[in-house]
Amino acid sequence: MSQYFLMHKDVVCGAMVFDDRNGRITGYRDHHTGSSPYIGNADLEKIARWWEMRAVPASRAAIREVLRRSGCLNTSLYLAKNLALSMTDAYWVCPSNADLKYDQVKFSNLIDYNEGKIPYHNTTSYDYNASLGGQMEKYWDLDQPVPVLVKESSRYHGQQSVNELFATHIHTLQNSGIPFVRYSAEIMEGHGIISRCNAFTSDKVELISAYELIESRKASNSCSLYDHYINLCVEYGISHDAIQKFMDYQTMTDFIISNTDEHLMNFGVLRDADTMQLIGPAPIFDSGNSMFFKDDWTTPYSRAGLLERPITSFYKTEDKILAKVQDRKVVKLDLLPSPAEVKDFYMRAGIPEQKAEFIGRNYETKLQMVREFQQGKTISLYQEKQAEKQKHAAAEKKDHGAQKFIMLCGLPGSGKTQKAAQLMLDCQRAGKRYQDSESLFTVRDAIRASSFILDKKQVTYSLPKAPGYEQSVTIISANSIREEMAKQEIPPDNNLVSLIAQARTRAALISGATVIYDAANISERTRREFLEIVKNAGIHNTEIHVMDMQIQKQVPGISQERMEALKKRMSESYPSIEEGWSRIVHDNGSRG
Repeated sequence: MSQYFLMHKDVVCGAMVFDDRNGRITGYRDHHTGSSPYIGNADLEKIARWWEMRAVPASRAAIREVLRRSGCLNTSLYLAKNLALSMTDAYWVCPSNADLKYDQVKFSNLIDYNEGKIPYHNTTSYDYNASLGGQMEKYWDLDQPVPVLVKESSRYHGQQSVNELFATHIHTLQNSGIPFVRYSAEIMEGHGIISRCNAFTSDKVELISAYELIESRKASNSCSLYDHYINLCVEYGISHDAIQKFMDYQTMTDFIISNTDEHLMNFGVLRDADTMQLIGPAPIFDSGNSMFFKDDWTTPYSRAGLLERPITSFYKTEDKILAKVQDRKVVKLDLLPSPAEVKDFYMRAGIPEQKAEFIGRNYETKLQMVREFQQGKTISLYQEKQAEKQKHAAAEKKDHGAQKFIMLCGLPGSGKTQKAAQLMLDCQRAGKRYQDSESLFTVRDAIRASSFILDKKQVTYSLPKAPGYEQSVTIISANSIREEMAKQEIPPDNNLVSLIAQARTRAALISGATVIYDAANISERTRREFLEIVKNAGIHNTEIHVMDMQIQKQVPGISQERMEALKKRMSESYPSIEEGWSRIVHDNGSRG
């Protein structure tokens, strides 16, 4: 055990006991100087949480190297060894047996360490055990007139850095007087696209997160956390008009750029580090997790699909937080870039054209919703879902018997094959003829297509129409394709099965047939690939039947462990309307 004093500059906030084995705070006694975190209202539980949030996420590659060199076991130990210094505030820890002053140890003094590049000492997500893949590498470059935060973005074509630049573009065009951080971006070989921004804190100005402010005092049961935050800002010295306008503007611009990561550590207020008085809202920063950067499909979201995407903020969905906006016209729509300009912006940054088109189309839908919101309409996920249900019901009634694509989705033994046969009979009763699909694209066709370098899209999209399929229905079955391959003594090959299924699907659709696709389809990627083919064929009537996951008996050839793993995969990738389906049907079909 080691003992430290928690310091704010040269004021002692409290005494800490630190477990050297696991890097945890096991004891804290506040000195009631009013300078401790949480606006002076700190106890052991809060300080332990504060310490956890302050530690560098251990997943970052650079930090792992720092840990190795320093001989520390984890990032909390590394944090203590480096006195818990941060660029964003004046807190630090002083060993109880040391005679140190803030001016001797402050963060800016570390310029000689590692060529002036210092790891970023604040987490960026509520997932403190996040994997490397979910984070950008971050460090402070102190070898500048003003310290610069550098963020490397190599995944997703570097789009997180591009998003920071786009947010800067939006705020610059608005010229609203709301403070925001200006980002620049640059392609850096070996590091993807990096973004840079100047520090907005200093020895005299520090950042207090919204989380810390909210946790400083318990909210009443009748007060939302959103309102509690605004009330506390006002109580601690920020004018109501200033904080309300800021929150209105931040909420609406986050909605427009679809920022899903506006958590309570990602915004806050500025405080004078000497007088401890609040100055005003901190500038808007960290907008990288926006504009659909993780999405790897190209079909735009529906209105309900956009509102259904989970966010990390005061509320779990965008419509709920949008309802808190008081001044609906705080964002000037005529100063926002057009969808075409947005697409061009991302393409010029190196984002593939299909992804840029996807971004632009979703952005266009968001603009439409904001326009309606400013005209007084309530934006509601529930209402949008109801409207989509009514639209789909009307379309189904109008198009009864019309051409469609039907997909089965379920575990082995869930009754997909029987359900496919039942759906085919329904189509026949509606006047459709049954047609076999094997001749549309044979196993031998697939073997020839894959004999050199396979271009699955080129093969699938180049197939001609087949005569005799108008007003027909056909079943395409992954298991049937495997049986065809076995009869021709072709070894099992899931890639070949996928090629044949996709090729037959498109050929049948462009030839006028309704397609029933019978396969597991528990992967969202697989489902979206088929929806792309269906959309390209000009078919908009799409339906997925999701089978019951409760399998009553063991399926031959599939162990219980394997079945549980498949159940987990299906649960994690359960079909949703935002994938692009006209209709989702949940079936409790017979099993076999």
